[in-house]
Amino acid sequence: MMIMNFYKYPIIFALSLFLIGVLFPQDIQVKKIEPPNWWSNMKYNKVQFMLYGNNLKNLSIIENLSDLKEVKISDAHSSSYSFMDVEIPATNRDTIYKITLTNSVDTVSIEIPILQRYNCPDCYKGFNSEDIIYLITPDRFSNGDVSNDRLDGFVKDYPFKSEMGRHGGDIQGIINHLDYIKETGFTSIWINPLLENNSKMSYHGYAATDLYKIDPRFGTNMLYKDLVSLAHQKGLKIIFDHINNHIGINHLWIDDPPFNDWFNGDKDNHFITPHEKISVYSSYSSELTRDSTIQGWFVEQMPDLNQRNPFLGKYLIQNMLWWIEYTGLDGIREDTYPYSDQKFLADWNATIIKEFPDFNITGEAWIEDPAFLAQYQKDNKLNSKINTNLPSVIDFGLYRAIRNFCEPNGSVNDLYKTLAKDFLYPDPNNLLTFADNHDTERIMFAVKNDVSKLKLALTFLLTTRGIPQIYYGTEIGMVGGKSHGELREEFPGGFPEHSRNAFNEKDRLASENEIYKFTQSLIDIRKKFNSISEGGLIQFPPKGELYFYFRILNNENILVIINNSDQDGLLDISSIANITGTKINNCEILFGIDRVLIDTNKINIEPSSSAIILIK
Repeated sequence: MMIMNFYKYPIIFALSLFLIGVLFPQDIQVKKIEPPNWWSNMKYNKVQFMLYGNNLKNLSIIENLSDLKEVKISDAHSSSYSFMDVEIPATNRDTIYKITLTNSVDTVSIEIPILQRYNCPDCYKGFNSEDIIYLITPDRFSNGDVSNDRLDGFVKDYPFKSEMGRHGGDIQGIINHLDYIKETGFTSIWINPLLENNSKMSYHGYAATDLYKIDPRFGTNMLYKDLVSLAHQKGLKIIFDHINNHIGINHLWIDDPPFNDWFNGDKDNHFITPHEKISVYSSYSSELTRDSTIQGWFVEQMPDLNQRNPFLGKYLIQNMLWWIEYTGLDGIREDTYPYSDQKFLADWNATIIKEFPDFNITGEAWIEDPAFLAQYQKDNKLNSKINTNLPSVIDFGLYRAIRNFCEPNGSVNDLYKTLAKDFLYPDPNNLLTFADNHDTERIMFAVKNDVSKLKLALTFLLTTRGIPQIYYGTEIGMVGGKSHGELREEFPGGFPEHSRNAFNEKDRLASENEIYKFTQSLIDIRKKFNSISEGGLIQFPPKGELYFYFRILNNENILVIINNSDQDGLLDISSIANITGTKINNCEILFGIDRVLIDTNKINIEPSSSAIILIK
């Protein structure tokens, strides 16, 4: 056994491998071990290490040459892998444990680093309705390190700077603009996947080829860890974008899987999912439809993982625990949630929350009917099949209502009716709400550059229940286009060749500053008044296109009014007398001061505008 201070030597995260003997056909080679280390004193202390190499079948431990005695070795179908179950001992120092393995012909000694856990009061905090999330597509946000734009060792991709090619944005670019994100008022950052994607159209990050490695074109594991630490120092949280459902076609498992059932199908024999997401929990759905949705490949370039294989299931659970503990991040956004095995996901969620009780996980189930979407949130009595243990879901139901509202003849009734269905959710305030994201046309594109309609949508998003998320650039009115490559456009000033820098007020266009200040003011109000972020919601049937609701907490009553008409809107106080009384004698206009007129028994609001009023 050896004792080291690992933090002086970052290389310890690549396990030291010591080979013994001269190579023969049965000689053992261990090339890589995952996870690369573990931590002492975690609740999850029975860890399964996956060994990669050659001739790894029929291994056993030589106990008198090993620091850890209680080790279980399991063969894979392929001799390129072996699985080693180890109970992690409690220790108060960073320690390397040596284990010696043999196959009766050769021996190999491997080393397992076991580290002390971090004392990190700013880590693992989760996210909730008090947060405002800033969503970043890192390749298109900011290029902070041009030296990693083009690196050797990657497959040929689309041309650099093309719509579907990489643009050079990276982790350093995000670090460089943490102050901008903080000053705008955001409290959390969700970053699209950063793991290695050695495949074509790699910029989006959703086809990982190494689950323990940040893509070098984005940075390094250590730089990502630094990003989390620096964000925490500024009071910002980091949300990890994760995918259990699939990996990229160029992952080394594809040509040599550990087990024959590691994937649903294989490279030459598989089918594409029918994407029947509502079938997973709906009444009367056929088993064939449900299983086809879960076991089909999302697209040809994303092989579908079979989480029912117990070794793969454990690998995926440990992988996420490792990233959380290694970096100190605060939450997870889980991609393509309905497409993975649901029992596995329930176990995955429960294990993470058990280890990190304040953590939050939100799942992407792109289902726009709340009756079907709600079944994915934990403790939902509508779901008789399983408790998902998923704390949060991304609110595609409310997204659809917002986008319908943003149509030229869209109505506030969509907003009202969708919120009226919140009884379907066990915890509607833990839904992640949004008007646009990396998979949808930008809201400014949807409203056809109608700034007034954009402002109404943002007012609603930032004053209604849930956890609001804003896509990078929406705060300055970026328009984008219909395709993914177009809507994920570069942030002005994030790249060396840009002629102006929209991160700075003086370099923004007047129209950009108008939207930026509007958004910043709304965020500030949401953060200042707890009734908006944490309080109850009471809404009233719209009067034509005049929609109004209260956010209430203790004695704090906030009235929000949205006038989606081209005419003045008149709100008779008698409509809300159960809250305000028959007259308003004391109030403060928090937002929309130039657009609203109040007397004791009525409120008048200008066309296509909104107001936020504190009723005292």
